[in-house]
Amino acid sequence: MPKTSESKAQVYETRENWPPYTYRDYPEIKPETYQSFMNFLNNTENTSGILMELQPWVSVCDSRCAFCYFPTTASSKVQIGPYLDLLKKELSMYAKTKYVKTSVFDEIVLGGGTPSVLSAEQIIDLIDFCKKNFVTSKEYFIKVTGSSKTLAIPKIKKLSEYGVYQMDMGAQTFDDNLRKALCLPDSAKDVEAAIKYARSLGLVVCVDIMYNLPGQTMESWEQTLKKTIELDAEVDCYALHVDPGTILEKMIKNGQSPPQGDAEYEKQMFMKAHETLTKAGYTAVGHDRYSRVEWHMRENCLNGWPWGGILTTGAGCFMGYLQKFSYSNIEDINSYMETVKSGKLPISRLSESTTDDMMRRTMSRLYLRLPVNKKQFMEKFNTTPEKIFPKQLQKLTEEGLIEINDKEVRLTKKGEVWKGNIAWEFAPQNHAK
Repeated sequence: MPKTSESKAQVYETRENWPPYTYRDYPEIKPETYQSFMNFLNNTENTSGILMELQPWVSVCDSRCAFCYFPTTASSKVQIGPYLDLLKKELSMYAKTKYVKTSVFDEIVLGGGTPSVLSAEQIIDLIDFCKKNFVTSKEYFIKVTGSSKTLAIPKIKKLSEYGVYQMDMGAQTFDDNLRKALCLPDSAKDVEAAIKYARSLGLVVCVDIMYNLPGQTMESWEQTLKKTIELDAEVDCYALHVDPGTILEKMIKNGQSPPQGDAEYEKQMFMKAHETLTKAGYTAVGHDRYSRVEWHMRENCLNGWPWGGILTTGAGCFMGYLQKFSYSNIEDINSYMETVKSGKLPISRLSESTTDDMMRRTMSRLYLRLPVNKKQFMEKFNTTPEKIFPKQLQKLTEEGLIEINDKEVRLTKKGEVWKGNIAWEFAPQNHAK
């Protein structure tokens, strides 16, 4: 991909697409941290008033995409029945704790992996189990992740009739040449047909699309954006990160794939997406979501950060957070199952945030396109953002990336491009990227 000239408005050399304090930073679990987490779960009442998200993960796929770094297992190597039984056991272990008993959930999200490898009956049974064992709000939403390859029309119809609200699909691109290069298991037409059918039934469909793919031209990216808008889909819009150990990393090293474009090209692709989607009536929500659905703009798992919670379960899950605790599970599916059998939560990494960490995490609301409310900051920490982070706030204000008034700190239009970098301004100096 040819390099492009840098913009005069360049603030940072490259865009950071991920903030600090993600699962990549969690330390390996220690007995004392596990005990602290269990004490929290068993002895704490959830008085936050923030609705939570429940995520059972089915970390199984029938094929592997070249860029995928998720800890998934091939469906041919997994006994689905025993895995689902133990997933339910892990869910039950959480459901019996005081903290979870006093929590209310407004989302049940089947993630993974590709949960659509399950039959419609298995998906419905798992959701029924969650509804029976957890307290749901009066208005709650069910989401299921899948691919068009494993979402046949009869399955989509059954899930719609059951009450599934949203299908999440990893479209990635509508360019078949790129799809083939990335080892995606279906064609652009297959994805389009599945989306159209789901939308015809009234389901919300959210698609992942990625930019700065190897060999991706701006024209190809614009066509993918145009098609997504035509299909009336919600959008999670990501820059590709080539992770170590992925098939794609090996392909690039071996010359089987061209490299990605440079940092400036990636920024231009982001700006093209932001301009195109907002002109089409989408609102930028959360870290990479563009939405035309009002409810997505008030999702509690988003707006409650970092004081809400996502209760994530299943092999390899890594998005779990309950107030000051963040965790990811054992990745190997067999080790996961053995640990759950033993009656222990299958956590592999667990972080317990300090007050300093929580103040920094609160500032990362800016990465999520959310304001930092000064009154709430004072209620939580008995101080103000200006007193804790004077240099960072001054720098970001002078660069025109944030604005501060009596009530809050928020992103500016210019800051939208650099929201990942802004989050890193509040990380500890020794925090590795």
